[in-house]
Amino acid sequence: MEPGGVTTLGGTECKRGGVRPFCAVFVFCALVAASCGTGSSDVLTAGAETVPAAVDVGSVTSSSTTTTTSASTTTSTTTTTPAPPPSDLVRGDDGVPLNGQTAGVLRTPTGWLVPVVQTVDDGWLVWTPCGRLDTVAAGEYFDQVDFVLDPGHGGSEPGALGPAGTREADLNLAVTKRAQVALEAAGYSVLLTRDTDVRVPIVTRAELALALDPVAFLSIHHNAGTDAVSSTPGTEMYFQLASADSRRLAGLLYEETRAALDLLGSSWFALDDAGTMPRPNREGGDFYGVLRRPAAVTSVLVEFAYITNPAEEALLNRADVQDALAGAVVNAATRFLETSDPGAGYVDDPIFRGYAATGAGRTNNCDDPDLHG
Repeated sequence: MEPGGVTTLGGTECKRGGVRPFCAVFVFCALVAASCGTGSSDVLTAGAETVPAAVDVGSVTSSSTTTTTSASTTTSTTTTTPAPPPSDLVRGDDGVPLNGQTAGVLRTPTGWLVPVVQTVDDGWLVWTPCGRLDTVAAGEYFDQVDFVLDPGHGGSEPGALGPAGTREADLNLAVTKRAQVALEAAGYSVLLTRDTDVRVPIVTRAELALALDPVAFLSIHHNAGTDAVSSTPGTEMYFQLASADSRRLAGLLYEETRAALDLLGSSWFALDDAGTMPRPNREGGDFYGVLRRPAAVTSVLVEFAYITNPAEEALLNRADVQDALAGAVVNAATRFLETSDPGAGYVDDPIFRGYAATGAGRTNNCDDPDLHG
């Protein structure tokens, strides 16, 4: 099937992107379960279990034997009954859910994307935006996509603020939506961690990425923190310390972003070491939660330019510039998948940027939205 084609079987849509297929299973009132293979087969079987329990809740097994003698035959069967679903997510000592407990994502009737823990009799057991368990009876299920895009900040976390009042959260969302459109036009399947001005804790953003198992997870941001004037853009791309793929993708994103911004001409803000780099924490792991938590997924944190620079803020609010940044994402993604290009901008000895935590990954003081409609 051509990229973007849709196969409909029994009310279930199975879409193929440019890299891998993904399924949207529409469920109304009662659960309709389906499964979508990511190999050579596009067959969906209505009534099949779609989501394996990602939390090990065990099972109850009863067994017996079959004995045959010349006088009689005794036959019995072995049955396995799934144990009841978990009453809570598995949590760390800090009370934050541990990542890696879900498989697939449900778009709820109210538009929220929530990771799926498992199917249950009356719907889907899901990880809520605030990191709790809830059961949702209806929605659209996705088992996998090519790219998960994460517009940084949102809701009560506005991010940086430009001199003219631009909220970073709003700019992140605007550019990310354009990147989604551009990637989809190139044949890729894409989902966003948020598509409105809402707060989603980092631990949940990371779980969405893990649950969808994409080619890559990109967290889109715009920078703050310096007023050092530069003749070149202060673009920064942060990659996962332990991932060669993350490093290469970050380098390609840097190269494409600089190619787009260098054409504009401006007075830029930049640190002396602006480029492609890791940022370690005290323990030697990744500092940023959007890189550390979804460790099994190739992830990059993008800082396109400085929203706190008046000249850059004005540029970044232009639709053509946002389109250029979206194009940079598509170009980098395509080169990542189709070439062995190494990328550029690598910084061997980055300036120390501190260890201060933001607390954005935590789920305390978080009110879950209506997921049911």
